[in-house]
Amino acid sequence: MRVSKRILAAILALGIVGSALSGCAGSSPASSAAAGKTSSGSDSAPVTVEWWTISMQPTFTDLFNGLIKDYEAEHKNVTIKWVDLPYESIQQKLITASAGGKSPDVVNLNTQMTLALVAKNAIVDLEKEATTEQKGIYIKSLYDSARVGDSVYAFPWYAAPCVMIYNKALFEKAGVTSVPKTYEEADKLAKTMKDKTGAYLYMPEEFNHALFLDGVPMLSEDKKTAAFNNDRTLSKIAELKDMTSKGLLPKTGWGDWDTSIKLFETGKLAVINSSGETINRIKDEAPNIYKTTAIANAMVGKSGFVYDALMNMVVPAASKNHKAAIDFANYITNDKCQLALCKACAVSPSTIKAAADPFFSSDTSTLEGQVRDISAKTLADSKDICLGIPNQDNFQNAINKIYEACVQGGTDPKKSIQDAEESANRILAENQ
Repeated sequence: MRVSKRILAAILALGIVGSALSGCAGSSPASSAAAGKTSSGSDSAPVTVEWWTISMQPTFTDLFNGLIKDYEAEHKNVTIKWVDLPYESIQQKLITASAGGKSPDVVNLNTQMTLALVAKNAIVDLEKEATTEQKGIYIKSLYDSARVGDSVYAFPWYAAPCVMIYNKALFEKAGVTSVPKTYEEADKLAKTMKDKTGAYLYMPEEFNHALFLDGVPMLSEDKKTAAFNNDRTLSKIAELKDMTSKGLLPKTGWGDWDTSIKLFETGKLAVINSSGETINRIKDEAPNIYKTTAIANAMVGKSGFVYDALMNMVVPAASKNHKAAIDFANYITNDKCQLALCKACAVSPSTIKAAADPFFSSDTSTLEGQVRDISAKTLADSKDICLGIPNQDNFQNAINKIYEACVQGGTDPKKSIQDAEESANRILAENQ
């Protein structure tokens, strides 16, 4: 069960924080966290870098003000103007501000928002403008999440790789001694779980996400036409449709985080494949279920990748301060700054060194600590959904129509796939 990008932003907005927050707020990374003086250093002309974030205030006001203060101390000519905005408005405000000649310099966007703006030539290509040193600190699969061809349009920031959250009591009642490692294994166990407990084993992902996890080709090599009308897609949707018709999987709610949690909290769902903040919600809303909850590695598809909802930092093309903006974006997403954020809330870093920090394995006696440990260890094998095309959302929605038409509407699987292919190709043609 994946977590949407909107939910990822809400993790911070809702203040799902750890005990380290008070310490982080008062002891943010000092000068060692800064990348050092660059073209924006103290020997350059004064510059103001306007930085937009999503729903960080007031929970993280002290933390980020501390980070900003440290950066400005190392870059005497730079002033950081921090603006915090709600998820619902940031993309449109960015478009409006850029059109009006008042673009911010660094902006927090999720991957899909980033790729949508690539189509408008609104984002700086970091492969062209960032240094090798700046680009080299990130986990490669996460850095490539905003890649389109030879271009990359974002520095990855905080992440939320999936883990498996499961109900031990349901597995014991079903007589299943080990949790499934793959969706393929889960499909084989689904009947046993339903027959012996009355609970579903798992909730399917959004269909485009299920194909992504299975490594099913969705685009032609030149990315100009859809490629998901193939035997693997047909086999996948036919199998899922058969399982729903037998009552082994839910027919509705695929990919919906709230629906999955409600089923899990009422003992009607045995497994949630989701990121760590889900455990906090279960603890608050269903303490009895929390007592019988355990953590394991996330189920994976044939690709072997763990899904990872990712937030990024981008530099708008309309910024008048590209070098200073890239320098600050790289700083706020560097090892020490990311570690400070991870110690303050239930997210994971996107940098190589931060992910290897002993903090993430320092407490495996609690469920929360186990989530943190497993998340950090799977980061290198995690990936956000990136098809390398602008307006990715529209293309993914076309694929999801296969599920809606076939499983919910009863349309023949082949016809559902053919209709989605035609729709997807129209969307791709608009990008050319």
